[in-house]
Amino acid sequence: MTIGLLSTMTAMLYGGTVSILALTATFARRRSLRREARRTLAVLVPGRVVEVQQAAAGATGGSGSSTGN
Repeated sequence: MTIGLLSTMTAMLYGGTVSILALTATFARRRSLRREARRTLAVLVPGRVVEVQQAAAGATGGSGSSTGN
């Protein structure tokens, strides 16, 4: 096999994995499954950590800041 074919196969596998995780994070019925898919996406897609944390805070009803009450 050539290096180009191996690179293409790896890119397709990575893209498929990310796509399945994104669909799971969006459409899963259980909240815990959506949360785990988002955490895995944060590992696989750099730069998404802040968005995932904000989404988790929004799911729990928290705003991420304390009011000091």
